[in-house]
Parts: sequence; C-alpha cells; structure tokens
Amino acid sequence: MAVACLCSKVANAQDGKGSVNFVPYVGVNYSDLSADDFIYGETTGKVNFMGGALFEFKIAEKSAIIADLNYRRLGANVKERDTFPIPENPDAFHGDHEYIVISETKKYTMDCFSSGLQFKQNIMDGFSVRAGIECSFLLSARQYYNWVMYNQPAIDPVTGMYTLTPEDRVDDFDFFNGIKSGKDYYEEMDNMSKVGVSIPLGLTYEYKNFSVNATYHLSLNSCTKDDDYALRHHAFDLTIGYRLPLRKR
Repeated sequence: MAVACLCSKVANAQDGKGSVNFVPYVGVNYSDLSADDFIYGETTGKVNFMGGALFEFKIAEKSAIIADLNYRRLGANVKERDTFPIPENPDAFHGDHEYIVISETKKYTMDCFSSGLQFKQNIMDGFSVRAGIECSFLLSARQYYNWVMYNQPAIDPVTGMYTLTPEDRVDDFDFFNGIKSGKDYYEEMDNMSKVGVSIPLGLTYEYKNFSVNATYHLSLNSCTKDDDYALRHHAFDLTIGYRLPLRKR
C-alpha cells in the first residue's frame, strides 16, 4: 500500500485498449471440504489468509485478460461425532468394548500456490464479472487432531451405533505412547493430490484505483489420492487490491 500511495499521482487515468495494470491484493478465504461419503464425518469451513497479484491486459475498453498468482491456506474442520459404528470384528475395539479411543476433533490445513487465466468483462459502472481456469499446486498438507477416550459407550437401539455421551468421556488417559485427551497433535498428509484444477467465478467492484474482489472456486477434481471417496475443495475469496498502471493507452 505504501508503493500504491507513491504511485497514486500517475494511476488515476482511465485505461484504454492495450493498457496493462498490475494489481497486488490481500484478503481472506473461506474453504471447506465435501464428499459423497466422507469417512471422517461432516466437515465445516475455515477462514484463512490469502494474498496475491495479477496482471490485467486490456483487450477492449470494457474487456480484459487477467493472469494471476495466489497463495492460499485452505482447510476444514470436522464436527465432533456422537456415534461410532459397531465393528463386524468383535476384537476391533480392544476386545470387550469397555472403551473406545477416537479422534474427536480434527482439522485440515493445506497451503498452496495457484495460477490462472480469467476473462474480465465490465457490465456496469464500476462492476465487472470474471471467469476462467486455474491450477493450484500443493505445498504442504497437515491434519491436527486430539485423541479422546470414551468409557463403556452405550448402543443406540435405533441406529445400532455406539452413542458417545459426555458422561462416558475420560478426561485424562495414557494411550498410544502417552497421547492424552485435550492435547492437539498433527501429522503430514501424504494422500493429497499435488495439483488441482478449478474454475474461478468472480465479481469485481472498482473505485478509482481500489478494487474489491469476490471469487468462488469451483473444483473440478478430487484433492485426495484415495479412490474410496472424492474429496473436493470449496473455496470463496474476498480481497482488496490496488491498481498500478504499467502501460497506459
């Protein structure tokens, strides 16, 4: 923004065909994970930081081609489960089923760079719509969780599942080499796809040299390598940027 202030005297003219603008921006994104049958339970979205920049090439007075580069932190939270399926193998849950240890809370965090091309069309004074294609490249993927023990869970007569009630919860225990309830642990996820493809659909409002951008990213492929379920990202960005003209016409 300091650079933008220094350039404000030369950045107020209207763009014409053939002009080129550089627009850095920062903002937040809301992301979630969805699947037809997600084995870890129902997910809820997370809000994270994002930033990036774009080059805007005017091909007509009201039309432009945009090339952008972004950094995003995506992810989701998993809701706490209050039921757990009874295993077909009686020995699967420690023999006599006196207790169950599960990951009660879990969250996923994925850092990635993305780059794409979009077509931008002005539809009315100050407002433009955008659409294009985008590729994202995974930098890292982690899952955070905490283990919780439930003592002597009851069986729901309707669902036939273990019902995990607050009264059954054991607040402190040693299990799996000293892991205790209430502490967060994390591990790297190695089953995530390294490359993703999506369609960005956006709306931009411009006032003088400032622009506010809202973009929804429609994922076209699964972000996991697991063949048992198709886990997809749903991401929505809200950013504010400042236009710096590199070439005026």
